[in-house]
Amino acid sequence: MTRALPTGRNGRVLAVGFAALALAVLWLAIGSPLVGWYEARAAHLAERRLFAAHLAGLAAALPVLARDAHRLSASVPARRVLLEGATDAIAAANLQQTVQSMAGRAGAVISSTETLATQRRGRYRLIRLQVALTGRWPVLVHLLQAITTAQPTMLVDDLRVTGADIGVRGGDAPLSATITVIAFRPGTAHPLAMGSGSEAMVK
Repeated sequence: MTRALPTGRNGRVLAVGFAALALAVLWLAIGSPLVGWYEARAAHLAERRLFAAHLAGLAAALPVLARDAHRLSASVPARRVLLEGATDAIAAANLQQTVQSMAGRAGAVISSTETLATQRRGRYRLIRLQVALTGRWPVLVHLLQAITTAQPTMLVDDLRVTGADIGVRGGDAPLSATITVIAFRPGTAHPLAMGSGSEAMVK
């Protein structure tokens, strides 16, 4: 037996309740996803606009950056890496002169130099100079720093130090040292055959 729906005030309240329930269902099924999609879309568009503005700023700054880079490269001389010299003998002489100048500025006294046999390493030739010198510990440290930061590029190998106990005498302790200074020259030129080298006393 079908039950009659309430009428009057109760019927109106029930109708309003059904309407509210229907609206809530529609909101959950359609409205809320649409609002969420719209907000996500708006956020994505805002990010795209911000990214486009960032790219435009970079593009506008490129000419200035390129001009600054060109000015900097023009003002800073290129670092010289390789020894100059058409032969191993000339390159070794240039290396010896450079090391002697650095030792003089550091305050070290070179007692002898010896050009060691040249070695080939790929496209380059290793010019090696064995140097015997004397000086205080700070002088030796200063000289080693000058060699490792010099132009052309130089390396220090086979460092041997003899003399007084630095811990007892401190920086004024007189020391004797022997170092091997290595530099590079291009290996394309005809090398000059070199033996073990002859010792040259520095005056």
